[in-house]
Amino acid sequence: MEYQTIKEKGKVKFVVLPVKDFESLMDRLEDESDLRSVREAREESLYDQKEAEEYIFMNPVKRERLDRGWTQQDLAERLGVKQSTVAKWEKDGAVYRKSTRHKLAEVFGIKESAFL
Repeated sequence: MEYQTIKEKGKVKFVVLPVKDFESLMDRLEDESDLRSVREAREESLYDQKEAEEYIFMNPVKRERLDRGWTQQDLAERLGVKQSTVAKWEKDGAVYRKSTRHKLAEVFGIKESAFL
């Protein structure tokens, strides 16, 4: 099954999966009470849509930093840069040099393409 987890402060906050997979999971629920609970939960959002969208579309450096519970200063120290540099990287629409993408990918343990 293909899915993506979205974390905040190191804990999974959202799980995104294709509709087909979600429907398949729903079909597999055997216990009627489970199904009833899921249907009731569907009526009430677990998260505010605006909050979820802001998180999903957040600047990638900021999101990765927040996922780990780091401050801008923490990230700056790990990379050997100033806190103001991290603040600049976290602005909407920021563009990163190849060397910066490489450093960010290393410190976060993810692919450089996350910062394109």
